[in-house]
Amino acid sequence: MKNTTLLREIAAIILALSAALACPAQENDADDAPEKASAQSVKKAKIDRSDDAPIVGRKRVTIKQSALGKVEEGARPLEREIVGREIADYRTISGAGKYSLEDEFGFLRAIPGDAIESIDDAPDSTLGELRKANEERLLKEFGPSFSIKTTDRYMIVYNSSDGYAEWCARLFESLADGFQRFADKNGLDLQERLEPMTVVVFATKSEFVRYASQETPGADKIAAYYNMETNRVVLYDLSETEGTDAASTKRRRTFLETKEFLSRPNAAFNVSTIVHEATHQVAYNRGLFRRTGPFALWAVEGLSLLFETPNGKASQGGWGYRANFPVNERQLAFFKDFASKTQQKDPLRDLIRQDKFMVDIQGSYATSWALFHYLYKKRPKELAKYMQEIANKPPYTVYSPEERIADFEKYFGDDWEKLTENLLRFIRKL
Repeated sequence: MKNTTLLREIAAIILALSAALACPAQENDADDAPEKASAQSVKKAKIDRSDDAPIVGRKRVTIKQSALGKVEEGARPLEREIVGREIADYRTISGAGKYSLEDEFGFLRAIPGDAIESIDDAPDSTLGELRKANEERLLKEFGPSFSIKTTDRYMIVYNSSDGYAEWCARLFESLADGFQRFADKNGLDLQERLEPMTVVVFATKSEFVRYASQETPGADKIAAYYNMETNRVVLYDLSETEGTDAASTKRRRTFLETKEFLSRPNAAFNVSTIVHEATHQVAYNRGLFRRTGPFALWAVEGLSLLFETPNGKASQGGWGYRANFPVNERQLAFFKDFASKTQQKDPLRDLIRQDKFMVDIQGSYATSWALFHYLYKKRPKELAKYMQEIANKPPYTVYSPEERIADFEKYFGDDWEKLTENLLRFIRKL
């Protein structure tokens, strides 16, 4: 996940919090304690995603002529009109401050107050019109060599093979269905969105690296990433990496050939990376976490590390949703190594306080997985309420280390030594 710069010097704002809060429950320390959230039969949410489905409740921001063409550091150029869903209005009476919205293409926009001519309700639209506008925007951005594949929830822009785009479409839709079942099982009332999520698929790794290097460090060492600012998952064709460049390949893999290739054991790691980043995207777009912050980084990463775990089956590169997530063997090994070597006096408390992983990145990811997996198994109700409380904080809230600790202790108690002992005992039995 690519972290983006949040708004600074924001005026104070009072917003109502709507999370249903509860006192922490007593933890069941029995090694064979069942999950507290009872399994239930869930069905795919019946959401009207036909072209006629209405898109309502958006705002239209008109930009002053004098402000057009001006670009703040890290921001996108201002257009005459920007349409999207309001996030927050932090303008002052004098016109200073910012107005924030997610535009119709999914980008986060923080517009200077003094650049705004007017804000009014945007005309209602339809999902078909929105898809068409997104398609035109994407083809203009990426060029005539790219095509568009549309599914219920996604818009995939690609210059890979049609077979690989189809494989991605099925994987991403399967993940979104799985996320819905996860939400239903754990009592998470998350709103479905109609606006399509964007996925960018490059034919070759070299194309991916050229593009990704402008957005995230270490692009040559990753298979995919999620950009919170643009709301896009970006990846490349993993099935075209056996000694040839897909762009110069005369015959490219069909869907069935792609599926067979990516079902091989040696493809599982890269497939899990795609699932990890796609989980970030769907979790933010369903409102479990806020793209604008604040968020608990350990929980954001812990959830994606939970979802990415292969289930051992050949379909979709070894990935498939399951209510009882298997052990992430790779992260388990990393955590055991970290736990045996760390000199930190209170590593769990230190992890919860963080808003970024800087010192021991591998250890932080592994500990995030271990803690999330443990709480999901032993205290899923409290875990769900904890995540919902954070998601209902006002956007762009400054989330101090002390507040992070207080929110965690509210649901899981303040006996960090006992929590650590329980976690280690749980991990030893995996």
